[in-house]
Amino acid sequence: MPYTSSHRKELDLRNELNRTFFGASDEISKGRIGLIRRIRRDSDGLAIRCECRDQITDEPSRDFVCSDCFGMGYLFDERKIVYYKNDDAFRRWGYDLFYVEYSVEPTDKDYIIEIERDVEGQPVTPIVRSRVYKIDEAEDFRADNGRVEYWRIRASWQKKWSVWYDVPVREPGAAS
Repeated sequence: MPYTSSHRKELDLRNELNRTFFGASDEISKGRIGLIRRIRRDSDGLAIRCECRDQITDEPSRDFVCSDCFGMGYLFDERKIVYYKNDDAFRRWGYDLFYVEYSVEPTDKDYIIEIERDVEGQPVTPIVRSRVYKIDEAEDFRADNGRVEYWRIRASWQKKWSVWYDVPVREPGAAS
């Protein structure tokens, strides 16, 4: 008899991830609130440059932090996401792992932004961006019938961008 998934009770991984991120009556939430930054692109797929870029060097301004691009040199859009981040075990290889819901659809052209949180774990207001991670690889995890259940992201900390947010930054692996 051929295997049919309609007769089998499977875990709904989307639901389980949601319970992990947001909690449930029997589970404490483990998700962190952050931002995903998507660089704006033109119709040819090229990143849209910010007007702060120097005409001669083609670099973003380093004399002031541009309010349009925050020194990245490209225009972007940000939206709130909830993620789970690894416990720093992968830093020795130079990256961090993030897990996000299926609907985020990250690409290797995006960035993850960590934001400051208060003692209860809630974002401070106004939002303070503390660390920027460049997504190196975004891998979708699929279950039965090919449905995307969640994404695993391998991302590298971009210290040169984090500095622009005027937040003291600790080197990965350094003692607190």
